[in-house]
Amino acid sequence: MLFTTLINRISVGNSVKIIRSTDLFDIKDIALIDGSRAEYSNSTLYFGYFEQLPDGKLPPQCVLARTPASEALKNSSSNLALVDCGELFLAVNTAKTAVDESRELGFYGELMDCAARSGSLEPVVNLAASKLGNSLVLLDADFKVLVHSTIYPIDDPLWAQNIAQGYCSYEFVNAVQKLDSVKNAQPTSDPVVVTCYASPLRKLSSKIFIHEKLVGIVLMLEKETPISTAHMLLLPVISAAAGDVIARYAPYMIPGNTAYQKLLYDLLIGAPPTQIAPQSVGLQFSPHLCALCIRQARYLGQKHLKEDVAAKLVYLLPQTRFTFHENGIAALVPLGDAPELPVEQRQILEDLASGEYLRIGVSNTFFRPENFARRYAQARRALDLSGQLQRPDTVCYYADYSFYDLLDSCGSPETLGLFCHPALSILSRYDHDNGMNLYHTLEAYLQCDCSVKDTAQRLFVHRNTLNYRLERIQTLTQINLDNSNLRFLLAMSYRIDHFIGRDF
Repeated sequence: MLFTTLINRISVGNSVKIIRSTDLFDIKDIALIDGSRAEYSNSTLYFGYFEQLPDGKLPPQCVLARTPASEALKNSSSNLALVDCGELFLAVNTAKTAVDESRELGFYGELMDCAARSGSLEPVVNLAASKLGNSLVLLDADFKVLVHSTIYPIDDPLWAQNIAQGYCSYEFVNAVQKLDSVKNAQPTSDPVVVTCYASPLRKLSSKIFIHEKLVGIVLMLEKETPISTAHMLLLPVISAAAGDVIARYAPYMIPGNTAYQKLLYDLLIGAPPTQIAPQSVGLQFSPHLCALCIRQARYLGQKHLKEDVAAKLVYLLPQTRFTFHENGIAALVPLGDAPELPVEQRQILEDLASGEYLRIGVSNTFFRPENFARRYAQARRALDLSGQLQRPDTVCYYADYSFYDLLDSCGSPETLGLFCHPALSILSRYDHDNGMNLYHTLEAYLQCDCSVKDTAQRLFVHRNTLNYRLERIQTLTQINLDNSNLRFLLAMSYRIDHFIGRDF
């Protein structure tokens, strides 16, 4: 039982209050501080007075009587709770009863009790990892990462990458499925030891079933503790509990996959054309398509994304196909014969993003569904570049950011700055020395297609003032704004300045 779980249970109706909690170790026993201990167990919760501690050294997990000395321990690195002096021994007895009941329930019961209190899978996985003494990763049947433990660092490069991106690549999945230990595994939860050349760690895996249907895998990474008989016995219990927790508290984690969802997901993880072609047979697609990358601007949880947002998306844009990817939604939107997303559909996305606290990236139009992964990457880049440029847009179109994407692939800001027309530096320096605004005046003039009327309205200045500024600009820089190629170079230079953060 984890510290937070136990303290929350025993704090009902009394003064016990958590000061600090990290939930790194499973609590298996209760003990009193008697002043004679030099060392403390990580898996024991100690009760007593601060004044009884030799040299004031705190146990890793403890509940202390509330005294002036213990009240001063706000910055302790231990799991620490305080209780009124008169309630200390009542808290001890309550904690012993809770730990004893947990043992009687067995490990499965302890995991389910943790799930009932938290209503989610993450604390269950951390409790299981604490019991095993190793990190755990839960994957669905498509090798998407559902959740992973956090009490031990996962620094294996391969699994750190899989966790960071939220899924395993097709090459990885294909290599795993070719391993003899995986191919020969029985269709049960019996644990299987897995080794592969790409990762230095051995793994112990156990299949997760819901109503006899395979829905995922529990994977233990052997690092802190060598694989043992105890692990072999415990992992099937963890996989059984994981299946029951998902079914009861988080069914959105295992959505039913349609043929379209499976195809889109395989395209995203890099499945080869030889695998994609058979999956496409019988599936119908619009002649014009665009891809969406949908992310939460305000995190409302995966349940909200997978149940509410996905349902609204399909209701508002019928025939949209989607899958869940990178903690968001990857969607394929039919455009019919339209060359780009129509105005009414753009408004639908704006309203959806605003109402559901989303950010939506939109790709350029494309024609073949097998290009979905590349176009989804465009939609994702539109979101990334919008953030990089600090734009307020909730719906970001790659067409508006493609030039910045090109700049991002060209090299360092110093290198990009060399491509800027020198007129911009001349104007910015002049503005700085003379308190003028010629740099932004020229930018506005170019953005208004060199219309004096429109530029004056945008800058809220009189046309005579604007004409004076334009004459001064041409005198200082010796540029000819009637030259269309020069106007293009100047507009490009302003974009480079914005991109590298040098817009003055």
